[in-house]
Amino acid sequence: MKRLRNKKGLLEALVVIGLILLIPLFFTMRTTAEQNAAPNTPAPPLPTVAVNAPQDSNALAPKQPPACTFPLAQTTTADAVPEEYVFSEPQVVLTADSSIDIVEWLPDNERALITQIFQDNSQQNIELFNPQTGEIQIYATRHRTEQHPKWMSASNAVLYSDTTVIKSAKANGMNLPPYEFQRQLWISRGDPKNAQLIEDDRLIANGISEFSIVVKPGKNQVVYRSYEDKKLSKRTATLTGLQSVIFDPSQWEHRKDFPQSGYYNMAWRPNASQILLYNVGDVGGYTFLFDADTGQICEIDLGSEGSENGWADIARWSPDGKYLAVIRTWGRRPVETSDLVVLNTMSGKLDEMKIIPPDIEGAHFVNDVAWAPDSQHLVAIAQSLIRNQTTYAYDKISNLYLVDFLSGQAHQIPSSNEKLGSGLGKTNLIWSDDGSQLLVKCPANQIDRLCLLSVQKNIQP
Repeated sequence: MKRLRNKKGLLEALVVIGLILLIPLFFTMRTTAEQNAAPNTPAPPLPTVAVNAPQDSNALAPKQPPACTFPLAQTTTADAVPEEYVFSEPQVVLTADSSIDIVEWLPDNERALITQIFQDNSQQNIELFNPQTGEIQIYATRHRTEQHPKWMSASNAVLYSDTTVIKSAKANGMNLPPYEFQRQLWISRGDPKNAQLIEDDRLIANGISEFSIVVKPGKNQVVYRSYEDKKLSKRTATLTGLQSVIFDPSQWEHRKDFPQSGYYNMAWRPNASQILLYNVGDVGGYTFLFDADTGQICEIDLGSEGSENGWADIARWSPDGKYLAVIRTWGRRPVETSDLVVLNTMSGKLDEMKIIPPDIEGAHFVNDVAWAPDSQHLVAIAQSLIRNQTTYAYDKISNLYLVDFLSGQAHQIPSSNEKLGSGLGKTNLIWSDDGSQLLVKCPANQIDRLCLLSVQKNIQP
């Protein structure tokens, strides 16, 4: 009996000793687990996209960014002087067996940056075109794409993206596509054979194959978007001094009815560090204003039609950076209508412009818009789509309109050419910085053409 009690006492002593040893071990394991878990715990999403935003954006549901408030930035501008514009008849200055796209006027007000894609050819030419002389200078050749090149006036060069398809070394023995895109950023100073490669990266074939590029007006600071790293890369006018700021739109694409879209168009606001980012999908899109210096982001409300939010198909900043002109539409593609709205970024007022008179039958569209140098007037291509009751085909009638959005008036510019512009989502016209010329797409019989209108202006007393 005594031996049994001794064994029992020994067993109890061992249990106590074991518990004493296990308690600190338990706390040690718990502390270690907490320390290991802490770095992997996502921080709550911030109202701005900054360097300390959560890296694993998939761990959090997208959050609606704050609405843009006004004034967005202090932009000091002189009051615009009212001007009266007189336009000539369109004169055909370029006809080609190709698909021509207008990009922008150069600062010399003599040449325009254009692209041409020729039939039965996968290549696209990037060219400088002088509409007065007809002279064309090829700056670069790349694979065909809808991504516009950008003019770098400080370098007298063209910055552009290109994409090359290469065999994938990763695919050997793995369930991966047999090829990859090599996405490239190039600059050409006039000789296509001596174009310089600035940056390239690779991604699996189902990724986005283009760089989004934007150049700051007058400063030649360049920003382009890297999709793999979820950031905006910044370079100086000499393409040196690489910096970056985080931009991950998957954090902010909050609408369930708008699927995520990796590609965003960009438009840099003059006299500011803000960039407008807007995407166009099959069922809608987002319109964000992003500060390239601070990473702050906000969402611009373009109004709604019924239960559908408006989204931007094309957006153009006024030369003074005070106003934003947006070709707006709603719902799914193909869209049933589009209009022009102008946002005053100082007051937040959104003016809706009725360009085509309401008594003109058919569906109404605005295809493109360009600002006058006075930041008060615009020229718009507006189109009415009328169904022929005999053939049941649709007749498109396009006209130029001079728009004074401050007074809310729009006047048709007399023109004998009824087929101006090529449709939504494309650059159909550009207005030179000095206000003296309009270059307009004017296709005829399925052939692309460019027309030039000279402009005279009379300053009103």
